[in-house]
Formats: sequence, structure tokens, C-alpha cells
Amino acid sequence: MQKNDFEKYALFVPMDGKIATNWQKIFDENILKDFLNKNKKLEDIKVLDYGCGDGKYFDFFSNFFKKENIYGIEVSKLRIEKCKEKGWNKVFFMKDKEILPFEDEYFDFINCDQVIEHIYKEDIDFYLEEIKRVLKKDGIAFFVTPNYPIKRLYDFVSVLKNVNFKKIFDDPTHVNFYSFKSIKKEMDKFFYYIKLVPTGGLFFNLFKRDFFSHKIFIITKKK
Repeated sequence: MQKNDFEKYALFVPMDGKIATNWQKIFDENILKDFLNKNKKLEDIKVLDYGCGDGKYFDFFSNFFKKENIYGIEVSKLRIEKCKEKGWNKVFFMKDKEILPFEDEYFDFINCDQVIEHIYKEDIDFYLEEIKRVLKKDGIAFFVTPNYPIKRLYDFVSVLKNVNFKKIFDDPTHVNFYSFKSIKKEMDKFFYYIKLVPTGGLFFNLFKRDFFSHKIFIITKKK
């Protein structure tokens, strides 16, 4: 499979599973709490799920925000069809390096879960600049990405634990490999506030160092 063949990827890799409890905890403590502390009305919050997959987060977001204020962006037309079949109509197809179809400072919250590792290093600044452009000055962008190189060790553990031999090979659509240090350097170009949080994992629980975290949570605010 080609690294950017996201339609074929959509056929074999579903993106609509359970939301991780540690993700929900970060959302509650860093995003929802921030809005409430600023006395923002949740019904007025506009949300963009950037790389919304098959609509994994939409129902969760609708517990807090109005459905008509929840939007999605996807590079797979097949995934967009799946979202619309579930009743989510504000989902838009995005071509490579295409300007987002939204006004400047349109969104209060942008969720970007495990997307940036699929974007080539030479192109990532364009996409982050667009996310920054459509984010309000007091808004929050929340990213999640695998933590390399330790991510590969977690893959091999999955091979042994779950007899999942596909994990012997890395995800073929990953083209950008972030660590805590490299993602901080990248985000510094665009955001004034950056908070990096380890997601945990077997090796992190043993050694309590960011290097051993399975993934990275990145909470950012606009410059």
C-alpha cells in the first residue's frame, strides 16, 4: 500500500473505536475545564475534528457541544460517507495541501488525534499554519501522536501479547516520526502555550520518563 493511499487504508483500518480513558481525562482537565474557567458557554463552542476518521469523537463531543457546531475534516471520501451515514453532515473532504474551508479564527477547539504522523515533514508547517489560522485566539488545539522510537517496542509487545503479527511492521502511512523533543520544536513555531503529557504504557509505568511513553498528548494555544 502506498503511504498516502488513504482510501485503501480506510477499507482495512476502522477509526471509530472506544475513546481512551486517558484521552477523556486530558480533555476534561485541560480543555473542558479551560472553557468553563473562562465562563464560555459550551453551546457556543465551535469544534473541528481534524482527521475525524469514521466519526469516532462526534458522539462524545455532542455530550458537551451543540451538534450543529461540530465539524470534521477528512482525506478519505469513504470515511466521510460513513460519518454522513451516522447523521454527521458537516464533514468536509480535504485534498493534499488544501486551504481549510473556514474563516480565520472560526473554531474554539480543534481535535487532531493521530494525524500529524501521516503528514510529510516538508509539508507539516503548511497544515499547522492552517490549524492556527482557523483557531480562535483563546482557542485550544489538541494533538495526539505516537512517540518514536519507543512506539515500535510497544508494537512488538502487541505482537507477543495479542498474537498480532501485523504489528511487526510499522503503520505504512506513518511518514513523520515525533518524539517529545521534536514535537515541542515543531509546535513552538505556531503556538505560545504548549503542554506535553505522556499517555503512559507498560514501559512508562516502569521507568516514569517521557521517552518511554507510548504516545504524546499535546495541548496548545495560539500565538
